[in-house]
Formats: sequence, C-alpha cells, structure tokens
Amino acid sequence: MKIRALNFFAFTGIIAAVILSGCTDSSSAKSTSPDTAEQTSEAVTAAVTITASITEREESETEVSENNEQEYVEVSPNNEFIDFDFIEDYQGTGDIGGLAHKAVEFLMTTDEYAESMEHIDEFTDKEFSDYINGGKIVPKFNTAYPNDYDGNGTAETFIIVDMPYMIDIPTERSFLIYANNTDDMTLLCNASNLYGTQLLNYGNFKQITFGGSGTCGADDRTELYGVADSGAKLLYSMRGVFHKSNCFLSSFGAQGTGAFMYYDTAAGEYRAITGIDVPIEKIKEMDSTNELSEFYEHLEKYGYLSVQLVGGRYYVVSCGAMDTGTAYLYENGSFIQTDECEYVRESHYGNSSAVIDIDINKAIAEMRSVK
Repeated sequence: MKIRALNFFAFTGIIAAVILSGCTDSSSAKSTSPDTAEQTSEAVTAAVTITASITEREESETEVSENNEQEYVEVSPNNEFIDFDFIEDYQGTGDIGGLAHKAVEFLMTTDEYAESMEHIDEFTDKEFSDYINGGKIVPKFNTAYPNDYDGNGTAETFIIVDMPYMIDIPTERSFLIYANNTDDMTLLCNASNLYGTQLLNYGNFKQITFGGSGTCGADDRTELYGVADSGAKLLYSMRGVFHKSNCFLSSFGAQGTGAFMYYDTAAGEYRAITGIDVPIEKIKEMDSTNELSEFYEHLEKYGYLSVQLVGGRYYVVSCGAMDTGTAYLYENGSFIQTDECEYVRESHYGNSSAVIDIDINKAIAEMRSVK
C-alpha cells in the first residue's frame, strides 16, 4: 500500500500566501490596445448508501462557499470532456521576426521598466553588463510560443523578454508578454529561475504555463494561461506543479493546496472536483482485504481520518489538512491503487468554482481524444 506523503513545503510554507509583485491579472497590465471504466457494483452500492448525505453536505458547503467566496456549480450541460495532450517540455522559438524587437520596445514602455531604470546603478554585477548600453537598460528577447490558442485560425504569441529587476536584490527577471493576432501587446507576469513550459493541447484550443522558482519560496509561482476574446486569460495560479489524469488536471501546491479539476469547455474555466464524505466505519466494512489498515492506525494515533468518494469513482483518503490524499479504486470488494490513481487528489481549491455532482466514470467513457 502506498500512502502519499503530506505535501509540506518546509519552512517557506509559513509565508506561502505572501506573493511578491511578480504577477498581475490582465486588469492591471499595461497594453497597447483596447481567455472507462465502468463503476463496479460495490462502488455503486456504497454511493447509494451515502447519497442521503449529499443534501446536508451541499447545504453546509454552501455556507462555506459564502464565507470563503467559493462557488459550487454544476457541470455545464454542453460541456465536453477532452483527453488533452499534456506536453511537459514545450519548446519555444527564437524566430518571430520583428515581433521580437517590438516586444523589447514594448517592455521599455512599462512601469516595470521605469522601476528598473530607477535602480540602474545597482545592476553592477557582470551578469547585468550586457543589459546596460549608454546609460539605459536594454531588455533582451528570450523565446516565444506562437500558436493558435483560441482556435480562431490565427496565431497568438506568448513572448518572454529578460531584463534586470529588483526583487529585494538585483536579479535577472523574465517578463511574459502576450501579443494577439494583430500584434497588440499586454504585459502579463514576471518570474525568475524559470521552470520548463508546459502546453495543454485541447485540440480546438490550447493553454500554456509560465513560472519560476523565484528568488525565495514566496516568489515561486506558476501561471496557466489561455486565450479568450483575443486576450490572454489567467486560468489558474499557484505555487506548485500540474499533472494530468485522463481528461482531468491536478494541481499540487504549497501547504497541500491545489485541486483535482476538469476544464469546463462551455464555461471556459477550470472547476475543482470535491467529494462526498464517506463514514470511516462504512469504509472498514467495505475494506475486505484490510488494504487501508495503516490509515486506521493513523486514526487511532492522531484522531483524524477522512475519506471522500470523488465523482463516484475515486476514494480519496486524507490524514490531515495539508495531506493531498491517497486515491483508490474499489473493485471486487477491495480498494486498489493503479497508475490512474497517481494524480487524483483531494481538492483544496481556494476560490475557484467547484463541483460535487459529476460522474467521472461517464466522463472517462465519453471523453474524446484531441483531433
């Protein structure tokens, strides 16, 4: 049996909620112009047994939603589940013609550039020398990611441009600029010590990540962007990593934050999937092979254990608030782990929309591949 370790980001997790001014939403950005398996009979029986608790749970969670600004919604009637391609090392290009020079010039019109110029005398290390010319900071084009992100038949481009910047100390900083299909530009975000770029290809549309480990723990950030109405749209932001499972996307972040999600194609947003609480005594009755014995020992020792049935398919066992959970399928009277369970987690989803009533077996059976 494999119990997923608690997702602690040691020491720096204390300040996980403190995010430096590296990333902004599009409202504050400067712009040059106006985002199958079939359910086993045992799991069905268990789901029926606990269905009566759904109403009570929804009522209590609605109160939580109101207090924490979390919104519980339904899967859109015309949503389409897509088994998207998850490209973990998406390579950019250095050949975008004059758009590269235009992006450099655009960055030089921003408040961020003006702020860097105020500190130009502090950029004395050798690593900054190539950026200084004639008493001015000259940013450098790094790489670009042109693609048809919104599926309208024309390309948009996410462009990375580097320059010196002050984040408590002088540092080389990478700035993400979005150029729409008419080359109008918007400054989206900035980061240091970049992570590899990931592309999520849904076929008719695509999404891209940008982020880096930063200069300290609280500066660590990854953003997920799409394109809607010709503009870049921030879809998800976290200090952590993304993983794919079937047509679902999981995020694992600092202090156990993150979610097991699907992209609602009709609503144009990621929605966290939360589960229905299953009583521990019921789990023990179901556990004919005593597969979860280590969890029962944890309960006896620490007095806490929770199990959620997520989407009628995954039983996610959690040992605490910062535990991402360990997922199981239930087949032939036994809890089992498979590769499919690896990236299923309990959703601690912050302020994103969330769903409870979702049939994951149906979603997996009906999900379409990328065209």
